[in-house]
Formats: sequence, structure tokens, C-alpha cells
Amino acid sequence: MVKSIFFFAIRLLIWISGLFLLHILVLHLIGKPLFENFIFTSYIFNFTITIIFFSFLLISSTFNDSSLGWVFFITSVLKFLAFFIIIYPFFNLDNIIQKIELLNFFIPYTICLTIEIRQLSKILNSA
Repeated sequence: MVKSIFFFAIRLLIWISGLFLLHILVLHLIGKPLFENFIFTSYIFNFTITIIFFSFLLISSTFNDSSLGWVFFITSVLKFLAFFIIIYPFFNLDNIIQKIELLNFFIPYTICLTIEIRQLSKILNSA
């Protein structure tokens, strides 16, 4: 189990780092500020919370894999709750939430979620 979590973390780190560099490149090419709008915070938050919840889901699957769908749903809700408690206040400091701020959050969120689902599917299908 620890091995699965470790390899998942490495794979996620590679993907999220590549995506971050691509994201920065696109921002540069379109003339937007590179490190404003909490882009780094969003990537770190999504990476960290994905590792935590993936680990939790993997541990949960060893106890009762038939309820894993519900556990996944609950962790997804908790991710959004964590977003609204931790990240959203930063985006709302100026009382205006810009599209770039939302993209800075949802781009890494989407890739993290996709990789998490793929890895969980692989693990569960091999069990």
C-alpha cells in the first residue's frame, strides 16, 4: 500500500509539474502575470489534498471496497469544502473573482482528479 501511494505521488508530481510549467508558459505567451492570482498555492493545494485523499481511499478500499464509491464521493465533497475554506478567501480578497483565478485552481484540480481516478481504477481492477 505504501508503495502504491509513493508511486502515485511520484506520478502525480511529474504530471502536476509538467502542467504547471505549461500553464506558466501559456500565461507568458498571452501576456498575463506568471505568479499572481495564487497559481502556486493552487497547485500545491491540489497536489497535497489529492495525495491525502488518495491515501485515504486506498486505505478504505482494503476494509470495504464495495463502499468505495461513497467514500470517493465524500472525499470529493471534502475537497470542495477545503477549497472554499482555504483557497476561496484568497481569491476573494479584492471582492472580485477573476476567470484567471478560477482557471488557476480548476486546471490542476482537473488533472489531479483525473490521475486519481485512473490510479484507483487500476488498483481496484488488479485486486
